[in-house]
Amino acid sequence: MDVTLSQDLIGEETEADMGEWLVEDGATVTEGQVIGSIETSKLVNELVAPAAGVIVLKKEPGDLVELDETLATIA
Repeated sequence: MDVTLSQDLIGEETEADMGEWLVEDGATVTEGQVIGSIETSKLVNELVAPAAGVIVLKKEPGDLVELDETLATIA
């Protein structure tokens, strides 16, 4: 399952900066666990795991991310 940048995370913005990851690449995560953050010029929002599994991080902190872009994959 992909973790993507969705409109509800960033309001009216169309892009954001990848904030920090609170888990390491390859870690096992649980559904609902806070795994990181995303930042815009107006807000910082938590990223929550949509499913349980092993996470593969696709973006580094500070990377510019566009709407609907994949941030991580959980398998």
